[in-house]
Amino acid sequence: MVNTKDNSKSSIGSVRHKPTYNSENLNRATDRAINDPNFLNSCMNLLRDLKLPAFKNSLVDHITRATKDSDIISLFETLDGYIEYKHQFHVQKALEENDPKKKAASQMRDETRENPSLKNHRTTVKKNIKNTQAVTESEERKIFRK
Repeated sequence: MVNTKDNSKSSIGSVRHKPTYNSENLNRATDRAINDPNFLNSCMNLLRDLKLPAFKNSLVDHITRATKDSDIISLFETLDGYIEYKHQFHVQKALEENDPKKKAASQMRDETRENPSLKNHRTTVKKNIKNTQAVTESEERKIFRK
């Protein structure tokens, strides 16, 4: 006799998987970069020959070919895989994001949030938009209507 009962809905299964990254290595590399500026500088020097812009996977591949130091490789593994890094400074800023001191220095303060400074264009009632904002004298604004 053939079993026609669908067991996929009545059973619960589990699968054990190995994590992609070793969190101990990632944390050690991040701590080392925070506490040792020479470490971060030497990591950045390994990117000299890499053609940027590049995504994380290209950076990690390049670093893996350049060194066997697991801390350096782990440091680059902490980068966001969805960002295309434009230049070395962009990569360095992304790596420094884990440093609480440097992160605080580049964040917006509560005072700025509460009282943002708005830059206003100086205009008067006598002038029209064409005189104050047009790129050229002959520029015209066209209004499209449906």
